[in-house]
Amino acid sequence: MRLLSRLTLGEAGTTIATSASTNDGSFDGVTALSAGTIGLTISGVTHTGLALAGGATVVGDISQVILSSGGPIAIYVRKD
Repeated sequence: MRLLSRLTLGEAGTTIATSASTNDGSFDGVTALSAGTIGLTISGVTHTGLALAGGATVVGDISQVILSSGGPIAIYVRKD
């Protein structure tokens, strides 16, 4: 079982996206450090134009994170 609560900002493997970018991989969650618009692929389903307020977190089996605008966002690497 993977627990996002085990992860903290700055932990090895956590990506901080500060400008428009696409990140592919195996991720457990995304937190908006400040308000932003993102796209996510969760369990094979793509969601675009998700507006996240600062501090909002999305958790799931995430394979792609696209920061469209705003941010920065923290992308948590999967811990199996």
